[in-house]
Amino acid sequence: MKKLFQLKSVRAKLLAGFSLVILLSLLMGAFNFLAVNDTVSNTKEIADKELPLLIADEKLAFDMAERTALLRGYLLYDDPSFRDKFEGQTDASIALENEILELSDSAEIEALIEKKIQWGTITDAVFKAYDRGDKELALEIMNNDVQPLSEELMDDLQGLAASREESINNRASEVIASGETTIIAGLILSGIIIVIGIVIAIFTARIITKPIKTLMERMKSIASGNLGNQPLDIKSKDEIGQLATATNEMNASMRELLTQINSVSEVVSTQSEELNQSANEVKSGSEQVATTMQELSTGSETQANSSSELASMMSSFTELVDKVNDNGSLIEKASGDVLSMTDEGSKLMTSSTDQMNKIDEIVKEAIQKVQGLDDQSQQISNLVTVIKDVAEQTNLLALNAAIEAARAGEHGKGFAVVADEVRKLAEQVSSSVTDITTIVTGIQTESNNVSNSLRGSYQEVESGKKSLQTTSETFSGITMYVTEMANSIKEASSNLSTIASNSQEMSSKIEDIAAISEESAAGIEQTSASSQQTSSAMEEVSGSSEQLAKLAEELNGLVRQFKL
Repeated sequence: MKKLFQLKSVRAKLLAGFSLVILLSLLMGAFNFLAVNDTVSNTKEIADKELPLLIADEKLAFDMAERTALLRGYLLYDDPSFRDKFEGQTDASIALENEILELSDSAEIEALIEKKIQWGTITDAVFKAYDRGDKELALEIMNNDVQPLSEELMDDLQGLAASREESINNRASEVIASGETTIIAGLILSGIIIVIGIVIAIFTARIITKPIKTLMERMKSIASGNLGNQPLDIKSKDEIGQLATATNEMNASMRELLTQINSVSEVVSTQSEELNQSANEVKSGSEQVATTMQELSTGSETQANSSSELASMMSSFTELVDKVNDNGSLIEKASGDVLSMTDEGSKLMTSSTDQMNKIDEIVKEAIQKVQGLDDQSQQISNLVTVIKDVAEQTNLLALNAAIEAARAGEHGKGFAVVADEVRKLAEQVSSSVTDITTIVTGIQTESNNVSNSLRGSYQEVESGKKSLQTTSETFSGITMYVTEMANSIKEASSNLSTIASNSQEMSSKIEDIAAISEESAAGIEQTSASSQQTSSAMEEVSGSSEQLAKLAEELNGLVRQFKL
């Protein structure tokens, strides 16, 4: 992560950090979507294929038992209603066969259907023999062919139902295991994403706010007049690092400038005092002009030379002030660029919030799909309840048939055996229905677990949104710091402008002093002819020297505001 934030611009750092958070959030959403989709697919396959096949197998086995019992009852009691019921159930039996073939194309199913068709052919032969009046042949076919084949078919169908029930149990176990894995993985992934997001937000805020705070404190120190600080040591190569370098250069330039200003002001103060003293002496001793003319001429020449040197120094000083003022303008522009970068970071925060809202919608959609799965499981439970009711009614029919067989005495023994088989088959169907109910209940429980997991993931997404809001508030603080720094820079630039204005005014006064000194030197050469003119010139020199002393004192006051 340290290498990630060693980029050369604030914009690149912000883009890198938020892109990583968004990528991890998208990965979490994709993982949850795929896991839920896999669970829904497995459960849908159980509900759409495995359970209907199991129910169809049970129905076909029950149909075989019931129709065999009807056929035997018709042969024993010669009751046409048994035959009518037998033939009336033929279409339903064929529909069950077609349903099973549509749901499964396995060779085992096709072999069972072939046996069922063979069984139907044999039952036709029983009816034909009975219709010809050959009841003994019909009973012989019934006992030797129909009954054994019926028992074989029912055993095969029951075995197939047991195998399919075991397959459903295995698939249900897989769905449960997959759901538990999804819950654990989702929680772990959500925790990792939240931790990484918080770390990135804190680290990003630190690498931006820490140097900005340092710069702000340095600019406040410069604005308060403290120029004796050590250069800032910010190793960043982005806009903040460039701003720190410009600040160091401005501090050094201002320190050098003020050092020179201090030296120049001291020279000006000394020269103005000397000039004022000389002017007073010339004024008070004008009557001695003749005797002191040579000395005054020499002093005036020295003063003119000093004024020329001072004018040259003030010219250099003015150039340095302009240079520092230009550096202040560059720093003000750089602070504006940093403020623009901060605004762009706020826009990126808005984009990240939009991405988190999209992830929120994906998780909501997954919760709705799991709710739909729970509704399908409820429909399966209703269907199983219907089958259970049919099994209970069949059991009652078998009991009634057994009672009727007991009343029939010796002739009802065969029908009693069939009724007993029907009762056992009904009990097996009831047992299978209980197992199916247990499976469906397990699926509904797991669906609830998956739904709870998704709601937990949704809460984690909400937590991620709050983290992004916290980061947005941090960026607002950064914007405040940058604005305050820009104000400090403007204040320093204003002070530099004031210094530049005073320097220009002082340079103008020094040039006036130099001109007056030159005029004084010329006047001294003519003092012999006009001492009054010399006295007047000395008064003007005295006034200018006093004004220069005041300017020098003001300049010293400005310089003393800064700590070098």
